[in-house]
Amino acid sequence: MRAMMMAMTVTLLAAAPLFAQEKGVPDSKGYISGLGGFATTVGNTSGDMLLEGGVRIAPHVKLFGNVGRFSNLQADLQPTLDSATTALSANQGLAVIGGGTLPAWYGVGGLRVEVPTRSRVVPYAFGGFGVARLSPKPQFTFSSGPMPDGSTVDVGTDVTSAIVTAGDFTTPPGSTASMFTLGGGAQVLVAPHWTVETGYRYARIAADSTLSTSPLNANGMTFGFGYRF
Repeated sequence: MRAMMMAMTVTLLAAAPLFAQEKGVPDSKGYISGLGGFATTVGNTSGDMLLEGGVRIAPHVKLFGNVGRFSNLQADLQPTLDSATTALSANQGLAVIGGGTLPAWYGVGGLRVEVPTRSRVVPYAFGGFGVARLSPKPQFTFSSGPMPDGSTVDVGTDVTSAIVTAGDFTTPPGSTASMFTLGGGAQVLVAPHWTVETGYRYARIAADSTLSTSPLNANGMTFGFGYRF
């Protein structure tokens, strides 16, 4: 991932001055882009992959839609994990480390405004609304203390199933939450119709009461390739 981001950045920096004196990119009827990158939340960094497409509804204005996936929004799961580990320690003397993942699929639609220039660089800004499907996958590893079923396990063993079976923890169900996103970036035409692209994306996912009491904020960068038609 790091190598891809470095390569894309170098390509963009090199291409912009090279094409600066060329005729500007015509306003396209639409585009399709495949993007990958990262998103950071409090105490965690997640991969972010998405496929996006848009069609022109006015000069330099596109109606877009995308489908993507955050690989792990653990910041939204952590309050649930912390509450469980605290309760196990206080009530049973069982010390465990709470972990796991919180992948999320999402779909967003909105508007994207492109800024016409006299180069092959096409800056843009966008905003949209959608939903995210959160699928918590908690995991607890053993540190010390008595197990609920009286068994003896080694330090570092995954004891999630034993804790759930004993009724000491209930895995949060999958849920759907509203979200919105804002951001901007640039496409660079590197061949007829083909572009490389980089951008900044901010996403805010509404609170799920079974996970946390506040919305989740994610800031990230994406890099990829696109086709303008």
